[in-house]
Amino acid sequence: MSNLSDISRGLILMAFGMVVMSIMDAIVKHLTDSISAPQILFFRSFFGLLPLLIIAWRKGGKRAVYTRKPLVHMVRAGLAAVAFVSFTIGLREMSLANALAISFAAPFFAVCFSALLMGERVGFHRIFALVAGFGGVVIVLQPDDGILGDGSGYFLLVAVTYALAQVIARKYRETETGLSFSFWTMTGMTILGAVSMLFYWEEMTPEIWGWAFAMGIFGGLAAYCMTEAVRAAPTVVVSPMEYTALIWGALFDWMFWQVFPEQATIVGSLVIVASGIYILWRERSYKEEIKIL
Repeated sequence: MSNLSDISRGLILMAFGMVVMSIMDAIVKHLTDSISAPQILFFRSFFGLLPLLIIAWRKGGKRAVYTRKPLVHMVRAGLAAVAFVSFTIGLREMSLANALAISFAAPFFAVCFSALLMGERVGFHRIFALVAGFGGVVIVLQPDDGILGDGSGYFLLVAVTYALAQVIARKYRETETGLSFSFWTMTGMTILGAVSMLFYWEEMTPEIWGWAFAMGIFGGLAAYCMTEAVRAAPTVVVSPMEYTALIWGALFDWMFWQVFPEQATIVGSLVIVASGIYILWRERSYKEEIKIL
């Protein structure tokens, strides 16, 4: 059982990870006006490998990233690449706050995939949270106002592919470590980005190179903080901190693009956050019931 210091450390790491991840997202949005999505994918993944290589070296080198399931990592890397490219393309047309709000539908898709791929039970409480969460997404989308044509489809694809990648990680958690998943997924994304950007290369100025480097480093640092957070404290405790990215997204929208969140975005985000936290709370309650039995 995690003690108070471990829980505090986990919360701080996850909160800091969300700040860093949000900075990376803002850089991605900035770069969408200058270079192609495949280029952004490559530089985010390539430079993001640097922190992971340091971590792997500290934890034993090759042994730390050894895998028994290379095909699983290939599939997960493909899903992650689709998610990131979709996120990048969608950001050209949508604010960070809206994009993140829709992307946070991932936990609800994860519940569906867990039932289909892992045979997990989906009871009344999960169904209730799913319906409420999708209701929040619909509020943010504002289909009557035509927002579905403003890149929303890309972020729904982000939610689906990200959720599937997370469920795959859960399914094979007995044979694969968190570091091996992060390392090989990032490696696969780097290879996919390198191949695809050959067909979509756009010239880069020294300033763009600097932003690309910063994007990768921030992304790698965020991944490290999030991984260490769930190692230090229970997932059910630290995961709600991920929703603080909505706050940072709205703040960066206002600071850099003078975009203010609409009322529908705020209301829908609150519904999505509440539904996601409810699912996490139910997961903990369900595990405690099993332990008692």
